[in-house]
Amino acid sequence: MAASAVIADMEWEESLLPPMPVPADLEADIRRQFGVVPGWLARVAPTPWLARAWAALVRNPVAHVPPALCDLVALVVSQDNSCRYCFGAQRAVLRLLGYREAYIARLERDFLVAELSDADQAALDFARRVSRADPRPSRPDRERLAAAGFSAPAVAELTFTAAATVFANRIATLLALPPEPLEKMVDRPLVRLLRPLIARRLRKQLRGPEPLPHPNDGPYAPVVTALDGSPAARVLRRAIDDAWASEVLPRRTKMLVFGVVARALGCARSEAESRVALEREGFAARDVDEILATLASPRLDAHEARLVPFARETVRYHRTVPVQRRMREVARGLEPAETLEAIGVVALANAVCRLSVLLDD
Repeated sequence: MAASAVIADMEWEESLLPPMPVPADLEADIRRQFGVVPGWLARVAPTPWLARAWAALVRNPVAHVPPALCDLVALVVSQDNSCRYCFGAQRAVLRLLGYREAYIARLERDFLVAELSDADQAALDFARRVSRADPRPSRPDRERLAAAGFSAPAVAELTFTAAATVFANRIATLLALPPEPLEKMVDRPLVRLLRPLIARRLRKQLRGPEPLPHPNDGPYAPVVTALDGSPAARVLRRAIDDAWASEVLPRRTKMLVFGVVARALGCARSEAESRVALEREGFAARDVDEILATLASPRLDAHEARLVPFARETVRYHRTVPVQRRMREVARGLEPAETLEAIGVVALANAVCRLSVLLDD
């Protein structure tokens, strides 16, 4: 199947937000990380923490898993989530890195029949289970990876990579981002000629192991601790802390979103932490019980009354267009920064509560 046919099968709405001015320091920061300015930056510019978190999470901050395998995880998870933007962009990156079109097409149809080692097939299968979380991956799933030769830190980084891709997929899908120009550039004669040079710039290297960030006492610290020894721990800690430091949405709104997503994903630890935080915000235990059970309560303000049930819908969806249209309903009357922060927190909750499988017995 041709690349255009695969992508054409993915439903997609018009973009939720127009491009907006990008602060010079933010643009320079993102350009330094990617070598170029990705198209999504102008769509998320009003919320700098979201732009920086997206860039850092998808740059494969790993020390124990080959970055090339992380690239395949990103393709498989993006396809599994029907994310037109991420799937098309990742496909273009793989082609620039030198992957053959026929090979990528086999991965898309069934990675079990592609030219992959048993270990890589096991890794991609696990990543897809993390993405779907239906059922939630268990210790035996992680043990199968260990039997395939992956160390405990490598299993943690594979889980992180899948969760980070879910994060990007949720943002791109809820914003209905237009395709990256890179998709069409891949087949241009000049780009094909320069592909080896471009690939050298795109190809990521393993980083060195890193200790846990200090301090690690912010929200969802146990999930960050599960990444001990990986550069991903520092990246995740900063993303969560920056999201919580932002004052665009109230802290309690963020905790409500995390609690709802945690309940939907069976993440008991994150739900418990969200409950404690909500009680500090003035919610009684019975109020939290009502919200998590019914997704409604007189205690919710007007924005939360729309966002809380929607957060539940972002955990799993079979088609993208309905969830994109629901996002438009939720965003009605909100400023762009409020819409972006809501999307960012929903995406972060989906990533953290999937990553927490590393804490399950």
